Amino acid sequence: MTSLRSTLLRVLLAVGLAFALWAFVSFSQNPEELVSFPDVPLQVTNLSPGVVLVDSNGLPNVVLPSIDITLRTDRVQRTNLRPVDVRAVLDLTGLGAGEHSVPVNVQPTRSSVSFGVPDGGVDPDAVVVRLEQVITREVPINLQITGNLPFSFERGEPRITASGGPADRVLVSGPQSRVERVASAQALANIEQLRANYSAPLTLAPVDESGRPVEGVALTPEQISVLIPIRSVVGLKLVPVEPQIVGLPGAGYEVVAVEVEPPLISITGSSGPLDNAEVIRTEPLAISGIERDLVRDIALIFPSGTSPREGEPERVRVTVRVAPLARAFQVQLPAQVTLTGLGNGLLVSTNPTVVPLSLAGSTTTLAALGGTTLRATVDVAGLGPGTYTLPVAPDLPVGVELVGDPPTVTVTLRNPPTAAPTAAPPAPTAPGSPSATLGPSPQATDTPEAESTADTEPAATPTTEPAPAPTAEPSPTP
Repeated sequence: MTSLRSTLLRVLLAVGLAFALWAFVSFSQNPEELVSFPDVPLQVTNLSPGVVLVDSNGLPNVVLPSIDITLRTDRVQRTNLRPVDVRAVLDLTGLGAGEHSVPVNVQPTRSSVSFGVPDGGVDPDAVVVRLEQVITREVPINLQITGNLPFSFERGEPRITASGGPADRVLVSGPQSRVERVASAQALANIEQLRANYSAPLTLAPVDESGRPVEGVALTPEQISVLIPIRSVVGLKLVPVEPQIVGLPGAGYEVVAVEVEPPLISITGSSGPLDNAEVIRTEPLAISGIERDLVRDIALIFPSGTSPREGEPERVRVTVRVAPLARAFQVQLPAQVTLTGLGNGLLVSTNPTVVPLSLAGSTTTLAALGGTTLRATVDVAGLGPGTYTLPVAPDLPVGVELVGDPPTVTVTLRNPPTAAPTAAPPAPTAPGSPSATLGPSPQATDTPEAESTADTEPAATPTTEPAPAPTAEPSPTP
């Protein structure tokens, strides 16, 4: 047993010495060296189905950064090592949508090449990538037609086909954030001055709601075929629409506008009927008694021998707008005359005491005057005795105006009468005379009986009752 153990120890010692001698000779003759490869392109592997690598804007055309690599190998390998023998790989196995920091893995491209990667030998050693889900959805085809046709030509409804059949929608696919921005697939057809049908294949472009192109998506199909019929029109005329309005709006209202949509209609026909057609009338529209705007769809009455051009409506929308009467009505009403500013002690008389006023206003405001008494004032402040012709100032409610100049009245101001002088005492009477009396005899005084009772009143308050206001509806001024 001891002999076997000794033998094993000798064998192990010999192997160790041989390896050490080999290592010494190898490292002495073929030492390790460092080699650098700058700007090595990155490669992506194991991308999961249904996701795509995108940049910060969601575009799939991603430019990955280059990597600087430093490797450790022996002198013999170093002489044969080339940049194509090394690659930098981002392994995306199992990664879904979102942002990820992925380490850079350095691999040889040939099995005969071996090397090591020292610490800090990969710069950068990790790269942040963004992945998005790939989606597909349908969007409508938006055909934009530009250009004008020659006179007497018109275009028909365009027909769009794809893959031999009618088409109005296409598929758009790509990163989710980009696909969601696509509103339609747009194509442009120019028919400027064409006299024959337009027929051409057109390439579709994905656009957003504002018509701006959206990059990073794919359309299926990418092309469509477009046919736009263009034909000559014989006997074509554009004429205005004239609505027939029947009746009158409610009392106190008037029609302020009549609107028609569309206001013009194109009709076709032979030369005779077209020459005689100046307007297209609608069926009658009754507006009797309305007090608010009226909107109706009314059929058109086309002149004999004519018909609407293809695509033109056979009914129009008529809007009748009404509003309260803006013009004033006139009426003549009586007003009681009153005076202001009369001086102390003056007597006054006024002629006349009731004046007629010509008033203007709306039917509503004038009708409200039927139950009121109008007053017109005359200012005599600062005036002394005398006779004056003065204008009246009517007190009118809001919305009522005086027509013409205000009427005038004659105002007479007088001082009050003074007392008559006291009579002389009677001569003495002889005793026994029949006229002799005991006690004082009464003295005669002047009493101004001739003065009018109106003159003795302290204020000029007319005694004439005001005339009743008219109750009849005022008639409009022509």
